[in-house]
Amino acid sequence: MTGTATVSDFYCHQALTGAVPIERVAETDRVLAFHHTNPSYPVHIVVIPKEHVPSLTDLGN
Repeated sequence: MTGTATVSDFYCHQALTGAVPIERVAETDRVLAFHHTNPSYPVHIVVIPKEHVPSLTDLGN
């Protein structure tokens, strides 16, 4: 993982570092998709960037 994780994205950091077991759905060099470890719905998939992005406005084009 590149960038710096903060308390607000602690769950993402745990998933990316393997601190919690996850069931991967898809993965690229930039994103990871996995089944949520505590789902709110029968199918609850989380997609996260592998690099820390503080805000969607920081993504650019």
